[in-house]
Amino acid sequence: MNKPGEENHSQTDFNDIHLSEQAEQDAQADTIPVSDDMNDYKFIKSKSTGRSHHSSSGEHHHHHHHHRRRRRKKMKTWKKVTIIVVSVLLAIVLALSCTALILVNVGQGEMLDAELNVVVPTNVISAEVQDDGDYITYNGNFYRYNKDITSLLFLGVDKRTFEDENEEGTGGQVDVIVMIAIDTKNRKMTMMAVPRDTIAEVALYTPSGHYSGMQNMQISMAYAYGDGKESSCDNTVSSVRRIFYNIPVKTYYALDLNGIAALNDAVGGIDVVSPETIGNFIEGESYHLVGKDAERFVRDRDKSQVDSSLKRLERQKVYAKSFLSTMTASIKKDITSAVGVFNESAPYSCTNLNAAKVSYLAKEVAFGGGMETVMESIPGKISYDGELARYDIDQKAFFEQFLSVYYERV
Repeated sequence: MNKPGEENHSQTDFNDIHLSEQAEQDAQADTIPVSDDMNDYKFIKSKSTGRSHHSSSGEHHHHHHHHRRRRRKKMKTWKKVTIIVVSVLLAIVLALSCTALILVNVGQGEMLDAELNVVVPTNVISAEVQDDGDYITYNGNFYRYNKDITSLLFLGVDKRTFEDENEEGTGGQVDVIVMIAIDTKNRKMTMMAVPRDTIAEVALYTPSGHYSGMQNMQISMAYAYGDGKESSCDNTVSSVRRIFYNIPVKTYYALDLNGIAALNDAVGGIDVVSPETIGNFIEGESYHLVGKDAERFVRDRDKSQVDSSLKRLERQKVYAKSFLSTMTASIKKDITSAVGVFNESAPYSCTNLNAAKVSYLAKEVAFGGGMETVMESIPGKISYDGELARYDIDQKAFFEQFLSVYYERV
């Protein structure tokens, strides 16, 4: 029993303790845990913003504010990292785009910048050439040279590898000659196959480069008079240019026999329908060519037939068109794939193509609404002189074909 004037401290303490426990329980019941996915930790969020609590509530607000500062700091760091990464990626994309654009522009200049010096044999063809070929009058019609056209000469060389030769006339021969006229204005590519037996003027050179005269012979022999590489290509280009009235041909691409399978497989193989029955191929049957089968398809011929090279030429045209279609589809998915294939073919080729020219050609062929592809052969007649087959060009028909490809009627 307490004395008068004494307070009941034990009862008061008990009630204070009881109230403190109740306040803590109320505070716990008045909060919910919230998961922060950004930082992988939990902080406490109050259900009510209008209620006040005892000192424990003040500590809670201080703790909550501390976590919000940590969260804000971590989010700022994450955002900085994200911005840096995105900025670097954008810079890389921009750099690649600028590089590709530069290559395309440089390639365009290298392919299209050429001086004309067209020469037409007037004793054979009644045509008048003006301004070195800028204009031609023929059969009462006036024609203007298309300055948005460029030519690429493709050569399939009958050699396993490109090697230096040291004897005159041993540089090898070309089995495939295709003049590719790329008209960027009218979105048209014309591939004109020149039969290997075509009779043309061929310059004779020694391996040391000494000129020893001109001779009419099969154009496939032009490659033989050179070093088996660059000078052989140059000599073949010159002979083809003489056939094409000296039209500019600034670019050539020669592929050896080992390169056929390598180039074929670099684009995933080629689908063809055989136009004739020969070897393992049956007329009208479809084939997916890989490896050596590609070489057999474009090289096999029955030498007992005088027109065997022309029949083979038809197969080569079928193959070339399918290859171009496959390559175009690949470029549309990734424009850099053209340069990749070009690099893979480097060990098997002799060419003055470069990354800039390839990029420009890839852009023109695959984009800008696509490009129509036309396959043609130089008109003429095959015959046999007792020793060799010879193909004589129909000059009138070929000149008109030449005008339709390189000139526009005005």
